[in-house]
Amino acid sequence: MNKKILKILRTCKEVKPTSRTVGFINLQVLICAAAVLGCTACANTETGKTDHTQQTETEQTSAEQKNETAQSASNEAEAAVQNDRSRIYGTEGEVSAYDTENSHYSLTIDAGTPVHDISDTLFGIFIEDINFAADGGLYAEMVQNRSFEFTDLASGNERHAWSDVGVINANVVTGDGIADGDYQPLNENNPNYMTLENTSGERAGIANKGFLDGMAIKENAAYDVSAYIRGVDGYSGRVYFALTADGEMIAEEAVTSVSDEWHKYEVTLTPSVKANKNVKLQVLIDDGKADIDFISMLPQDTYKGRKNGLRKDLAEKLEALEPKFLRFPGGCVTEGYTLDLAYDWKDSVGVGRDGEPLLFNDTYGDVAARKQGQNIWTDERTNNDPYPSYMSYGLGFYEYFLLAEDLNALPVPVLNVGMHCIPQGHGREPDINSDEFRGYIQDALDLVEFCKGDPSTKWGAVRAAMGHPEPFELKYVGIGNEDWGDIFFEKYTAFAEAFAKAKRDDPEMYGDIELIYTAGPDDGDSGHTMYMDSYDYAEYVLSDGGFEDITDFAGLTDHHYYNSPEWFLEHTDYYDESNYSRSTDGMTASLYGGGIPVFLGEYAAQSNTMKAALAEAAYMTGLERNGDIVKLAAYAPLFGNLTALHWSPDLIWFSNDTVTCSVNYYVQQIFARNAGTRLLSSELNGARITEKPRFAGKIGVGTWNTKAFFDNIKIVDNDTGEVIAEDDFSSDSIADWQKASDGNWAIKDGALEQSAGITNTDLYSATGSAVYFGEEDRTNYTYTLEAAKISGMEGFLIPFSVGDKENNWFWNIGGWNNTVSCLQKVKDGIKSDQVSGTVTNCRIRDGKTYALKIVVTESNVKCYMDDRLMIDYDIPETSESEAYEVTSTDETGDIIIKLINEKNSPKTFAIDIQNAGTISESADVEIVSADSMTADNILGQPESVTLRTEISEGITEKFNYTVSPLSVTVLRIHRQ
Repeated sequence: MNKKILKILRTCKEVKPTSRTVGFINLQVLICAAAVLGCTACANTETGKTDHTQQTETEQTSAEQKNETAQSASNEAEAAVQNDRSRIYGTEGEVSAYDTENSHYSLTIDAGTPVHDISDTLFGIFIEDINFAADGGLYAEMVQNRSFEFTDLASGNERHAWSDVGVINANVVTGDGIADGDYQPLNENNPNYMTLENTSGERAGIANKGFLDGMAIKENAAYDVSAYIRGVDGYSGRVYFALTADGEMIAEEAVTSVSDEWHKYEVTLTPSVKANKNVKLQVLIDDGKADIDFISMLPQDTYKGRKNGLRKDLAEKLEALEPKFLRFPGGCVTEGYTLDLAYDWKDSVGVGRDGEPLLFNDTYGDVAARKQGQNIWTDERTNNDPYPSYMSYGLGFYEYFLLAEDLNALPVPVLNVGMHCIPQGHGREPDINSDEFRGYIQDALDLVEFCKGDPSTKWGAVRAAMGHPEPFELKYVGIGNEDWGDIFFEKYTAFAEAFAKAKRDDPEMYGDIELIYTAGPDDGDSGHTMYMDSYDYAEYVLSDGGFEDITDFAGLTDHHYYNSPEWFLEHTDYYDESNYSRSTDGMTASLYGGGIPVFLGEYAAQSNTMKAALAEAAYMTGLERNGDIVKLAAYAPLFGNLTALHWSPDLIWFSNDTVTCSVNYYVQQIFARNAGTRLLSSELNGARITEKPRFAGKIGVGTWNTKAFFDNIKIVDNDTGEVIAEDDFSSDSIADWQKASDGNWAIKDGALEQSAGITNTDLYSATGSAVYFGEEDRTNYTYTLEAAKISGMEGFLIPFSVGDKENNWFWNIGGWNNTVSCLQKVKDGIKSDQVSGTVTNCRIRDGKTYALKIVVTESNVKCYMDDRLMIDYDIPETSESEAYEVTSTDETGDIIIKLINEKNSPKTFAIDIQNAGTISESADVEIVSADSMTADNILGQPESVTLRTEISEGITEKFNYTVSPLSVTVLRIHRQ
C-alpha cells in the first residue's frame, strides 16, 4: 500500500518521498493526500471523460485548487517525514551506502584545504591540591603529618594521625627552628620533632594511620621506610619499623643502632598480606629515649619508578589521557586565605627564611628541607578537623615539572600575583611600590631561571642538585588566579613590564616566555562585568602604548567557568569569531571579548553523568573548531575522593587502593587521543533544533541563610486584570503552599514567616529555603507581594516560572552576602550564576518592608522593588542540536571526524568527503557511549562507561554511518 500511495503522489505532483520506509503517522498523511488529489490522470470522473482539454474554466479553477491542496498535503507529508526524528535508519556502529534520504543528518567535509591550524597543546590537564589530590592522593607518601608540623586546626594538633603503641611517653617538641640547647630541630623548615621515652621494659612507640581512608598495602610489594632519628641520653639501641593490619604484624625491619646526631635511617618493608583497612606504620624503640622526625613510607613501585614519586595507578590514568599540557599547582591554592599561607614555589623546593636555597644534607631541594604549607581548602574556622589539608610540598614544583616531562606535556605553572584569594581570603596585601611586592615579581623571574638556567646560575644549580641538570621546558607562566579589579590589573601590569624588560636584557633566558592573564572567576554571561573588565583594561593598556602588541602584555587569558550542561550545549559557538574577535581592534566590541588567545583553565558541566559529559563533548567541538584562538583547555578539578571532599564533580575518583575514571574522563580522553592540528571545513545539516522557551509555572517565596516575613501574595491576569489567586495569610493554614526544601514556615501575626536562619545549602543549594504556590502552567500574570527581612546574611529569593524545585527561575534580592539583585535559573537541579543583563547592586535592610512586583509574560519578565524597575529580561530563544561534529586532520594526514549524538536513539550521518584523494576502505573508530543520560562510573564498581575501539570497513568518499545513542564517536579515516 505504501508504494501505491507514493506512486500516486509522484504521478500527480512529482512528489519525491523523503524515506523509503514510511511509519504509521506518515502513512496517514499520504493517504489523505491521495484522497484529496482526485486527479483525472489517475481516476475517471463521474462522466468518464478523460480529455483534459475539454475542462471548463470552473473545472480548471477547481483543478488548480485541488493541485494547490495536493501540493500542500505533499509538503506536509514531506515535513512530517523530516520532523519524525525517532526513525532508525541503520545499525549503530556500521557503515552503509550513502543515502541522504535514509539518514538523520548530512555531513559534508572538504578535506582539500584546511581552514586554519589548531593549537597542538589544546587538550591538557590541571592539577590543584584540592580533595587531597596531592598529599593523600597523587603523591605516593603514605605517612600523614610525617614531620609533626600540623597545627591546632587539625584534630590532635601536632600529633594528628599518630597514636601511641604500648606504654610510651611520646611528646612533640615545638620551637622556632633555630637550635638552642636541648632543642635541636632537623632544620629551620622542620622545627617540630617527636621525643619517645620508653621505660616499660617492652618495645613501645607510635603508629601512623595514613591519609583519608587509611593506608593500603599490597602483598609482597616493597615499601621504602625512612626516618631521621637521634639517640638521647645515651640511647644507641634499636629502632623498629613495622606494618600492622588489624593489629597483626605483617612486616618488620629494625635499625640495629642509632647515633646521638640526626641521621636518616632507611629500611624496606615487604608485607605478607594485602590489606586496605586499619593498616598502620609503627616506629618503636626499646627502653630509652630518642628523637624522631620526618617519618616516610613510599612504595618502591611508583610512577616511572621515581624516588619520592607518584602513586602509580593515579599517574597512569593521567598518562592515558595523553595531555598536551599540565597546569599546576592551582587554582585557589596559589592564593591562600592570607598571603602568608599562599603556595610558594620556592618553599616547594626548599628555601630558608632569607628566601635563599636551603642547604641540607650537603644538597639543595631535599624533601626534608621543605617547609610545610597550609592548604586553602582546610577549614580555617575549625580547630579539630579530622581531615585537615596541608601541603607537605613533597609534590612540589620540581616534581610537577618532572611529571609534565614524563607525560610529554607542556608545563604551565601558576604564581601568586601578590594578592590573597579575593572571595575567601583576608589580611594585608603589599603595596605595589613595596619591596615585598617586587619580591613576588622576582619569584616569577627566578622560576624561569630554575627551569631554564644552566647549573652555573643560582636557581639552575638548585634544579641540577635535585637531579635534573638539563633545562625544563617552559613557555607560559600564569600570573594570578581568577583575579579581577583595579588592584589586580595594576599588579599584573607590573609583572608584564618586568618580563618585558627581562626579555630585552636576557632574550636567551626570557625571550620566549609568555604570561597568562586572568579574566576573573566566571564566563562572559553570568560574570559579564568582571569578565569584560579584563578586556577593557587590556584594550586600554594597548592604546596607551605601554606594550608593543598583545603578546607582550599577555600570551593567553585564563577563562574559568562551571555551568549547567544546558549552558555548554547552548554555547558551543562561544569562541566563534562572531562572538570572540581574533583582532585586538574588536576585543571589547565582541560579545565575549577577543584579541587575546584563550587558556580555558577550568571548566566542567557540574555533574559526572553522561548528560554532563555529552554537553562537555559538544562544547569541545567548539573548542577544537576554534583552536586557532583557544590554545589550551582543561577540565577541573582533576581528582576527587569520597572521604573528605571539597569539590565535585571531578575527573578521577580514588580511594586508598582504587581508582575510577568518570564518564567525563573518557570524553576528555577520546578528544585528546584524536586531537587535530588543522581544521577541515565541514557542514552538518539537519541537527539544529530551535525552540522558543516560555516563562510558565508556579510562584513562590524563599530565603538563603535569612529569616523573613512575606505577606499579601497576589497573582493578577495581565489581560483581564482579574485576580487569579491570592493569600493574605489571614487563616492559620498554609496547605496551599508546597514546601520545596527546608526552612521553618508558619503563619505568624497574619504573615508567612520563615524563621530558620540557616539554610542547608549542601542539600538545597539550587533552591534555598523555599515554598511554592499556584498553577504549574501559569503565564502572563503580575505577581505582587510584601517582604521584610528579620535577620540573616542575605535578602529574599522570589521564585517564578516554577515547574518544580529542579526547574524554575527566581529573583535573588540581596544575594552574594547582601550585595546583588539578579535573576537565576534552575535547570534539572543545577542553578545558574547571575544571569547576564539582570545584575544590579542591592542591599536589603533588616525590618524594612519591601513592595515587590514581578510582571511575567511568555517571553519577558520585569521585576520591581518599591516601584523601581530592577530587571527587564527577555528569555532568549535557544538553538541547540541533536548532534554536533568537528572534523580535522593531523600530522598523519588522517581525516578525524568527531560525532556527538545527544539523543537516546541511534542517528545516521550521511557523510560526503570531498577533495580527500584516495582514502582507505577501513577506518579506526573510538566510541564512548552510555545506556542512559544518568549513567556514571561509581568508585569501587566496574565502570559502566569506558572508551572502546573498533574498525569499520566499507569507507568511501560517500557513506552513511550510524552512531550509537548517547555517544561520542571518532572516525579516523586514513588517506593512502
